[in-house]
Amino acid sequence: MRHSSIARALALTALLLAGCRTLVPAAPASVPQAGPVALQESDRILVLVPHPDDEVLGAGGVLREAARRGLPLRVVFLTNGDSNEWSFLAYRKRPVLMPGGALTMGTIRHQEALAAATALGVASRDLTFLGYPDYGTLDIWRSHWALSPPDRGRLTRARAVPYPTAFRPGAPYKGEEILADLETILRDFKPTRIFVSHPADHHPDHAALYLFTRVALWDLQGEVSATVHPFLVHYPGWPRAKGVRPDQELSPPARLLAGFRWQSRDLDPEAVATKRLALAEHRTQYGYSASRLLPFVRPNELYGDLTVPVLAAGGGSVRLLDAAPGPEAASDSVDLQGLTVRRTRDRLEIEMELQEPLTEGSAVSLSALGYRSDVPFAAMPKLEVRIEPHAWTVRDQGRALPRSAAWGGAQDRRLVARIPLASLNDPRRIFLQVRAGSRRSALGQTPWWIVELRPGSAEQRAAVAGGEASTSPAIR
Repeated sequence: MRHSSIARALALTALLLAGCRTLVPAAPASVPQAGPVALQESDRILVLVPHPDDEVLGAGGVLREAARRGLPLRVVFLTNGDSNEWSFLAYRKRPVLMPGGALTMGTIRHQEALAAATALGVASRDLTFLGYPDYGTLDIWRSHWALSPPDRGRLTRARAVPYPTAFRPGAPYKGEEILADLETILRDFKPTRIFVSHPADHHPDHAALYLFTRVALWDLQGEVSATVHPFLVHYPGWPRAKGVRPDQELSPPARLLAGFRWQSRDLDPEAVATKRLALAEHRTQYGYSASRLLPFVRPNELYGDLTVPVLAAGGGSVRLLDAAPGPEAASDSVDLQGLTVRRTRDRLEIEMELQEPLTEGSAVSLSALGYRSDVPFAAMPKLEVRIEPHAWTVRDQGRALPRSAAWGGAQDRRLVARIPLASLNDPRRIFLQVRAGSRRSALGQTPWWIVELRPGSAEQRAAVAGGEASTSPAIR
């Protein structure tokens, strides 16, 4: 991010002199900020990553420091990264087309993770591989729970964890299985700090791991108390500077300044050099896309978690996404310019603003998943409201629901979805994400947001169930 004023430069200089610093360059005063990430002697460090190499990109410096100080640590890989066919082509000099070849590449990436851990000083016994499907875990999050069948691996064609060295070989590719593994690890290890992928990340596995982790922590409230530090890897046009930048700190994308609490950790020159060496141990990825990986070799590591708004039963609204574009907007295909959530009695209204009106062949999809502590998450509704220029549909894990379950409509550049909370089984928290696309391509997506709901009275819920789920003829 560019320096925009002398005042900002002075502020950054003061932060640099302070050592380990909080970093939100060019952020408005209203943007929530948090203190620096400083590891304590009492800390137990858990690093949860989607693929081998993400542990170095997002938390290589953390792992090196924790290992050197003898802090209890554990690294958990959600997948073995066995579906990156282009990196496999570059590595093997021939296509990887058959399931057996994909499994071999997953095993190679497992070995690369062990080598990178050695470079960081982390013992192999502290690494755990879950073995779920690369590029498939967000689809599991949306559509593969309870009575839905297991997902299928993109290249491996497996429907269950195929690696004998995995945490639980043979576990079906289903949401409750991923959740059970994470909860077992959290309960056994009892971390105080969790470094995990980011809810705004555009890679589906990265977003999915954050979401599963949040549910697991809510399920274990009272047993596990940990601070969550999400790191961003995949975001359009970011980082803007390419190549190794050992003297240029990593800053958040401008579009993600509001709604997140950003923090930074300093790395000394030796730690930066070690991080680069560890990254190079991921040879299948480094040889194919070093230009994408090296921009994360910086003098700091960056973390930013969601701020979670609370909507009271009596009403209220929150603006989750503003229209102000950032420097990376030219390369960011996000078509949404604003996102507001309102609560009216026991109904949610989500208003979306687009750059251009919806055209024939394009659509906006809203994902809404509810959470409550007294109902297993696998049993909670997982709605998808799809809005087209002249129609809307509602589905739960791919199963069509009556149109009364939710309503959606478009008018000019404004879209509205209305969801009775009864359709989400009266949740206490809701995950929300909006995606825009056409028949030919995806146009963009928002981060995954979390909104907390204060419970209303039984009388309110009964009144809403009686009449507020009806269809609406127009946007009002």
